Amino acid sequence: MVWYVLDSIVSPDSDTVFSLVSSPYNLKFVLWYDAERYLFPGDKLETSDQGMIINGDIQPVTILDVSIFRTLYWQKLHAYNQHCPGNNHQAKTVCTYQHKCRIKRCPFTAH
Repeated sequence: MVWYVLDSIVSPDSDTVFSLVSSPYNLKFVLWYDAERYLFPGDKLETSDQGMIINGDIQPVTILDVSIFRTLYWQKLHAYNQHCPGNNHQAKTVCTYQHKCRIKRCPFTAH
């Protein structure tokens, strides 16, 4: 099965990410997964017996849950995690988040 990432939200409080994915048939789901790997909008996902294939490469992804997309749920996730500058699509080289962030490797800042 092929999926395309439409949007992703980092949860700095839990070291996890939520990604909104869609199939070619417009079936939409929310993936909740460990933040070791961040899925960017436009990434192509494929499932296989060997694991998750992301943009043509097999990648380890620890998926915690999959749920059906609901607009209100997605809006609440955005609102709860709006304090992360990356979730507001602000390109930053230095994070302005003032609280303890549990993300080990920020996908929005240079490493």
